[in-house]
Amino acid sequence: MKFEPSVGGRENSDGCVCSSCLFFSLHYHNLARYLFITLAFAGLLSTGWFGIPLVPQYFVSDQINIVTGIFTLFSALGTIWGVMAYREFTKSIQLVVDARDAARRLDHMIGEYEYKSYNPVTRDYEAGFVPSAPINFWDKEMQVPAWMDKAKYWHMLLRLRGASREVRLIVVKDSDLPFNSGTQNAAVTIREKVNVGETRKGRYTYAVRIPQWLVMNTDRKRFAEGIGGDQLAKLVADLNRKIVAASDEVAEWERQRIRYPWSWMKLRIYLNKSLPLRIVYRQVIKNFPSAKRQRIEETNANLADVKDDELIASLLELASEKGIPRSRIEMLQLLIKFLKYSYARLGLGEGASEYHSFHHSLEVSYMTMHMVPREFQRIRFRPKDYEIALVAALLHDYDPAQPLASHEGFKGPSVARTMQEISRTRILDAYFTMGWEEFANYFREFQSPLSSTQEFATTHPEYVKVAEIRTESMIAETLIWRTDFPFFQQKLAKEMFARLQQELTSRGENAGKIKLLAEILWLADLAVTYMGSDRVRVWDRVTNLYDELSLPKLEAVPRTDAFFADFVEKEPYSTLFERLINNKEFPYVFRKQWNLIYQFFHEGNPSTELNETIANARKMYLRANLEIGMRSGEMLRTMAIDNWSEFFIGMSKDQNEVFKAKSRFSELEPQNASAFWGDTEKLLPAIPDRSIDNFFMVLPEHSAPFTGIESKSSFRSMLTVISKKLTSDGAFRILTDLEKESTEFRELVLLSNEAGLQLATSKGKTYFPKDWHDPEFRHDRNPQIVVLEPEPK
Repeated sequence: MKFEPSVGGRENSDGCVCSSCLFFSLHYHNLARYLFITLAFAGLLSTGWFGIPLVPQYFVSDQINIVTGIFTLFSALGTIWGVMAYREFTKSIQLVVDARDAARRLDHMIGEYEYKSYNPVTRDYEAGFVPSAPINFWDKEMQVPAWMDKAKYWHMLLRLRGASREVRLIVVKDSDLPFNSGTQNAAVTIREKVNVGETRKGRYTYAVRIPQWLVMNTDRKRFAEGIGGDQLAKLVADLNRKIVAASDEVAEWERQRIRYPWSWMKLRIYLNKSLPLRIVYRQVIKNFPSAKRQRIEETNANLADVKDDELIASLLELASEKGIPRSRIEMLQLLIKFLKYSYARLGLGEGASEYHSFHHSLEVSYMTMHMVPREFQRIRFRPKDYEIALVAALLHDYDPAQPLASHEGFKGPSVARTMQEISRTRILDAYFTMGWEEFANYFREFQSPLSSTQEFATTHPEYVKVAEIRTESMIAETLIWRTDFPFFQQKLAKEMFARLQQELTSRGENAGKIKLLAEILWLADLAVTYMGSDRVRVWDRVTNLYDELSLPKLEAVPRTDAFFADFVEKEPYSTLFERLINNKEFPYVFRKQWNLIYQFFHEGNPSTELNETIANARKMYLRANLEIGMRSGEMLRTMAIDNWSEFFIGMSKDQNEVFKAKSRFSELEPQNASAFWGDTEKLLPAIPDRSIDNFFMVLPEHSAPFTGIESKSSFRSMLTVISKKLTSDGAFRILTDLEKESTEFRELVLLSNEAGLQLATSKGKTYFPKDWHDPEFRHDRNPQIVVLEPEPK
């Protein structure tokens, strides 16, 4: 298999010079700007030239020249088109340039880092970062450069994959695009043809090159030296916003280039970007009732990846559907804007990779609105109940002191500090007692008569007129205390929750309803990450949380499974959680995601294609057999032909051999063989116990793992796993050129005995092709078959 451009040409470090390449070029964008601003001025002059004489003509004769009128109309439309298109292309350029400038302010080397990735297909190194396998965030060996953020890379890749094409995303230096010279490319898409074997038939893949600063790692620890905490937080927040905006712009352009990869379609893409009708339609359609419901559905499907402003719009629309009045929605808008700016100042706003970011608070709020039913256990929830729960969800992680209070061993917000901040600012009382204008003024900062007022920059607790805590404020505080984690181990949180409940009961409030609301908010906070993402995004966010808690990532699966047990397996919360997510009002997409994620963490491994293949093979064939470290797909193909009633699986790290083997296996009749690319140490433990009838392995003497302590230990571990995966009458069959009297052979037998395997008394069926001689076997020896079977219990 090999890659080649689909149209004659070549590829070099200065960009792409073949006709199969499509550019997101700032140079061409500038040319388009000049063209459309010229159109705008020409249209303006033409409108005046043809239109001004029409006015006196109409008043004098009460008639106008139809032809002149048409010219005037189209000239005016051309002016509008030119102005709006100029604005669009200027905005596009500015988003990209601003993101790069902001990135270079924090890391002056970004865009110039040297990095090469090994390509297992070409067996050579290529410039830039490109994963040699599908991105697996749970794979600890899947390393990325220190300057790169995995989450940003994955977000970009998902946006491009939406075009239903096979995409390779390559992160390169600015000079490899090039960005600073020539056409000034911010991205390059190359259409490549993948030829399989000797045939000219193949499929197309799209290699998208993007600059390093679009996927830049903005972890504040990288830039801590020499920059003050407040200044650094502002710079990181500003950079995250600009990277998100620029990556969305680049992804939108490149998606079109992938969807329409032909050179003559370039003009269509530029025209589509410039059309005023498209721009106006995009703004108008947002206000249609059907569009609002569709926006909520889209947010449900992409909760983890949706942008903050889009999530806020969906959240407020959902709140409106729950019956919260328009006047209260406007108050919520003010509160959300203040929190948005506050989180941004902390470096936890749009684009932040930390777990407890503003996006997380919005997600919890959104999930709470979905989880609180209209009626539950004879308790009916009113619009005011929804509003209080929403305010509590928005504020439950609000901890401005977090960066200052973070110390070695723990980062992230604290409920105790959150409650101290709420008490100090009286933000809850301000929200529930003030009108809109008063509440807006509560967030304004007045520095001096000569300086302008800053919106959403501070709080004014002295503006709150009531001295006593409002009942609504007390309910919200009760709900927030209940979100402390782990709640059952937090003495202060439990005491405050009980005390506030008692106080509310004395005020005549329904204690049962408040307790239920608090538990729903708690469940939403715990489960939203696992309901709003696919397995890859979940893993990335969970590992970010483990970074905050200074916990080892290797323990993420068992610890998360134990974390689930608190509310999925323990009564009464398991029943409550199950009833809430199975409620007919609860979105199906969240329930489906939860089932997949819970299975992943609960079983310790995703339901991979390998396990599904084994399960199906055991149903359809007499035996399921697996070759470890498949060296030649041809050998396994021969075995499959000779034993057509059994199923054979090959496992290899050699991607090229796996591709070739799959191509050969597709010709089998019946198709009783398959191949998987992966590491034996990772894939073997995930296989169900007692599910494999025969393991196969080709073991040349010179590569036998018996020379060092580490290699022996690794081989023994593999044998131990194999002994568990074999069926009761299964066997591990090894084709080797080891001599029976050699030290290596005795070491093999010894390690096998230690792992619970023994030499078989009867070798049974041979399986290996007759006279098969591996190229790495010694030519002066005849290969032998060693059969190992589980020791009797």
